Amino acid sequence: MADEPDLWVAVLHISDRTAEKIHSKHWITPDEVRQAVVCVTGLDYGWDDDPERGMRALVDCRIRGARVIVVLYPATEPPDDVYHLGSAYPRNT
Repeated sequence: MADEPDLWVAVLHISDRTAEKIHSKHWITPDEVRQAVVCVTGLDYGWDDDPERGMRALVDCRIRGARVIVVLYPATEPPDDVYHLGSAYPRNT
């Protein structure tokens, strides 16, 4: 996506509500998202400053061979490698 410093996701929090949303709408499981982004080097991503939702990382990855956008919000507590899942959905190319 962009020439940004490497994004490292050590911990990914996924709420029950978000887990249900991504599974019911896109048939993507929380485990699939974790496998795609947690402790994965060289993530392809860019930062997006949404006026309503704030700063978030949009990660372009593959789940079951399909391109998927994973939306990550930085956690407010340290360390800097902890994120909350906002969404995960198939990328329209």
